[in-house]
Amino acid sequence: MADYEDERLRSLAQRLRTWLLSDEGFGSYLENFFRENSGYFDDYQEEHSLHYTALHKEFAAKLEEELQGWLRDEELSEAHLEAILQAGRDQETEEAQEEVDMVDLMLEAMDYPKWIDHIFRLKRRVRDRRKVRVRKAPPPAPPPAPPE
Repeated sequence: MADYEDERLRSLAQRLRTWLLSDEGFGSYLENFFRENSGYFDDYQEEHSLHYTALHKEFAAKLEEELQGWLRDEELSEAHLEAILQAGRDQETEEAQEEVDMVDLMLEAMDYPKWIDHIFRLKRRVRDRRKVRVRKAPPPAPPPAPPE
């Protein structure tokens, strides 16, 4: 019976992760939030801006609202959510680091110091990504000159 429950929690954790990161779920809000507010987060400055706390409150409220909606849609309780999140974290070993950070952010979103630490880590990761530039194709060769 425990194996069935573990498998069910892992399945729910995967569905939550998918919902969290997808454009149809919380992912579109996350993307817009980071795009609209990335300029506010200065990870080089040691002192935090007062605006960070306002952004944190906005983010936490939206996350809470959306999670409650997801739980209602799935006919689950907050007790289920806690078990699902822990199960998701436990199986993250083979997942990409960004997904691990997203689950951690979910687990810790209500705690400002942990939230802002995750925000800065995500910002540094995006900034440090290798920039790949697409080379322009060389211009086509000129047409051959007409014979004289």
